[in-house]
Amino acid sequence: MSDRESLHAPCKSSHSSIASSGSTSGFPEEDLREAGRNNSGYYPARLGQSFERGRLCVVRKLGWGQYSSVWLARDKEKSRFVALKILTCDATKALSEPEQRSDELSLLRKIADSDPSHPGFPHNIAYLDFFDFLGPHGSHRCVITEVLGYNLNYIRRHKGDGDLRVQPSLVKCVVKQVLKGLEYLHDVCGIVHADIKHDNILFRPADIEAVATHELATKPSMTYDCGTELRPSTIPVVSQALPLSTDPLIDDKIIKERDFVVVISDFGHSHWRHRHFQEIIQPSALRAPEVILGYKWDTPADIWNVGCIVTELLVGSWLFEPNVEKHWGYEEDHLARMTEALDCSFDVDFLAKCEHRNKFFQPSGVYSDWSLAHFEKHLEPTRQIDDLLRSYSLLQDASQIKAAERFILRCLRLIPGERTTAKELADDPWLA
Repeated sequence: MSDRESLHAPCKSSHSSIASSGSTSGFPEEDLREAGRNNSGYYPARLGQSFERGRLCVVRKLGWGQYSSVWLARDKEKSRFVALKILTCDATKALSEPEQRSDELSLLRKIADSDPSHPGFPHNIAYLDFFDFLGPHGSHRCVITEVLGYNLNYIRRHKGDGDLRVQPSLVKCVVKQVLKGLEYLHDVCGIVHADIKHDNILFRPADIEAVATHELATKPSMTYDCGTELRPSTIPVVSQALPLSTDPLIDDKIIKERDFVVVISDFGHSHWRHRHFQEIIQPSALRAPEVILGYKWDTPADIWNVGCIVTELLVGSWLFEPNVEKHWGYEEDHLARMTEALDCSFDVDFLAKCEHRNKFFQPSGVYSDWSLAHFEKHLEPTRQIDDLLRSYSLLQDASQIKAAERFILRCLRLIPGERTTAKELADDPWLA
């Protein structure tokens, strides 16, 4: 029986185990202990486990996050691989009234149904189905989607030399596709992703059936060895993301030739443009100024994230690294670093419309002039964009640096309404 044929046979669990790297809990990834401090109700899925009356068989763990774990499964009815995103009990509760904090299923349906002919459609994850089930901690929602490969961190780290800079040609290829995906979300679907970061930008293998079959055959799914003393009730499974091809050398070639499709994933933190489930969004280091200041945010918040990510990919480090200081807090430090990097101050008229203005700003001299309330100065100020690009990027000459800086500054405007839209940015000369 061939490897491909074996995946149509009755579900069996065949896997290896590895040491748990000294984890005292026995759970080096998501915390699966019943009384675990970080257990928000993760479902302890098992390799070989079946769902939906035997239709879906779990064959690999692909990854996990704060609110879910993701598994590769074989859909025996449709003879295909699918991804199962199993939400924690807490995340499942967040989908329901009276205190709804997410509308992931409706968002995914909107993305799937709005306009499949749009050029940005293929740059968003393909939703297939969902089901609900009970686990040891309560109810779980399981979202079924297409299977994707490595995320953007792979391109940053695949060289293995610690240099996280990415070649500008690759950055442009990735960002152009992300912008097309965002154009579809913003203009067609009315959605703000609100969590654009490396982990949520993935790559679609050209032949997922071949890739998944090859990986399962040559690199068996693995569990952690928790030791004989712990004897956990659940055996933790190792996350093993799928590559882009069946050959590592081809993987590298695909990256060099930029022959891949970029896909935006994870809509668990996303919002409708005109219906927000919460007002604090985005990873803290990527958070847009309007979110911190309490100004009504919209699609430009995603564009701010794009500007931060492009800079990080080019220079190999975070653009903003805010800290809590002796006389001012993390958010005020973040705002101060924004003004340093962009060499400009916050507009008075914009601040007047911000709910949290008085928390971070105070009148300075003439009443119409405002300054940060507690911030004094940084011993090491955040460097301006052009300085960062000249000092650290792999851009070859002054004209390339200027073009990249112009693109980034079109994303990183302090006033959200002044940021360029995803549609306009996709046609920026720097991305040509």
